[in-house]
Amino acid sequence: MTSTLPPTLSTSETTASPPSLGGRPVESRDPATGELWQSFPTTSAADVEAAVTRARQAQPGWAATPLGDRIRMLRRFHDVLYRRRHEVADIITRENGKPLAEALSTEITIAMDFANFYAAEAPRFLRGKWRTGATMGMMRKRVKILHDPYGVVGIISPWNYPFMLATVEIFPALVTGNTVLLKPSEFTPSCGAMIGSLFAEAGVPADVLTVLQGDGSTGAALSGAPVDKIFFTGSVATGRKVASACGSRLVPCSLELGGSDAAIVLADANVPHAARGILWGRFSNAGQTCVAPKRVFAHADVYDELVSEMSRIVGALRVGAGSSVDSDVVAVIRPSSVTTLTEQRDDAIARGGRVAASAAAPVGSTGSYFAPTVLVDVPADAKVLTEETFGPLLPVVKVRDDDEAVARANASTFGLSASVWSRNTAHAAAVAARIQTGSVTLNDAIVSPGMVEVPHGGVKSSGIGRTHGIAGLEECVRPKAVIADQFTGWRQAWWFGYSREHADGLDAFVRLAHSKSVLERLAAIPAVVRLLFSPRRPL
Repeated sequence: MTSTLPPTLSTSETTASPPSLGGRPVESRDPATGELWQSFPTTSAADVEAAVTRARQAQPGWAATPLGDRIRMLRRFHDVLYRRRHEVADIITRENGKPLAEALSTEITIAMDFANFYAAEAPRFLRGKWRTGATMGMMRKRVKILHDPYGVVGIISPWNYPFMLATVEIFPALVTGNTVLLKPSEFTPSCGAMIGSLFAEAGVPADVLTVLQGDGSTGAALSGAPVDKIFFTGSVATGRKVASACGSRLVPCSLELGGSDAAIVLADANVPHAARGILWGRFSNAGQTCVAPKRVFAHADVYDELVSEMSRIVGALRVGAGSSVDSDVVAVIRPSSVTTLTEQRDDAIARGGRVAASAAAPVGSTGSYFAPTVLVDVPADAKVLTEETFGPLLPVVKVRDDDEAVARANASTFGLSASVWSRNTAHAAAVAARIQTGSVTLNDAIVSPGMVEVPHGGVKSSGIGRTHGIAGLEECVRPKAVIADQFTGWRQAWWFGYSREHADGLDAFVRLAHSKSVLERLAAIPAVVRLLFSPRRPL
């Protein structure tokens, strides 16, 4: 089948991401040094088609595997990952650049949490139960809702959380009976290879989970291949291409397309707490987090204190290689990301903004470092407020009141997540209810994707569909209703054999089922009994 996409489709494309590698071998490079330490050949379109065919052939057998066996696979994966966690963390840090502490906490631990969660929840979700029909007219029916796997699922995963975001979509897809084709980002292929190794060790057959290394052309081939559903995490531009390819074949897709999350600091906030939490959310993983607070709107009563506290903290941050246990903020993924962040910072300054605080980047390093920076006095039309800033760059904006904060937060094409900071949880929750996002966190940041029970996804340009939680299972299945009549020889009251008496009986049934008058309902009972039990014109 010919792809419906352009020749390349970058799986890692974001506002701050480099372009597609254009079919060359994909490379594992250390962002802290630029060192090339491993490469993988790009999977061709023909090989993608062949992998889909093999996955299609393997899927019926995998779906027929007892659910208990599939659940034990998740538990084995958990155990294998626990045993090999330091090896996995080293690869994540070397290839993505994030500190070892973050590789262990925000990637590996969360993946193990999700493996346990889906192992526990899958039986309850997939076990269909017979229920009685919910309305008076359907009380003789019994209904069971089954969940059929889609079949072959494609997952195109990003580089910013290359292990966690891939595995938490693979788990529900596999446990519900789908086969999976994983296309890891072209910037983190070694993490993709490690995922394949761990699942193989957990006992997953090769054609049940296939890792397709490659660049944008491989992503385009997978999106246009005859799969049954696509999960994509990346930029809006690439997400539109994926959606177009899926739409042309009426194939569903789930898209998480990034965000420009607002952090609203209310007048009653604990300012030191808010400053620490927002800066950790913004600058962890070198600011390369879709749900990071990227625009801060602070009430005028606390604005000066917040900027002062943030400036103090930023000045104390240590910037360096992720392999160093002392580094707080690390290099961004590629040099072109530094270029984009520099352009966004300089645009804000050219429009009247200024730097309130900036950490010191390593001197003489060959890595892709951008010093963590806090901006103030930034006008509303600056790129840093209108585009997604994928790196350690943070504007702080003064607002008059809650209404202006909410209006400024909602004045974005994105709607992935947000945070509200206040000593009064009820006050914060009331503000949160007005923000147009997929999730809002009160007095913390970027935790929602790591909570196993929380659906993850956004509104507006941040995507469609939800992953994680029970929603992650729901996204991997087609609901199928089985309806059984308990009286196999008793004609339904609405079947043919119409007459005036039959119509009067049906009207009586309507009165019995829906009238608000008790007397009218009681008066309808004799006619309903005749409708049900009196013989009608034979057919």
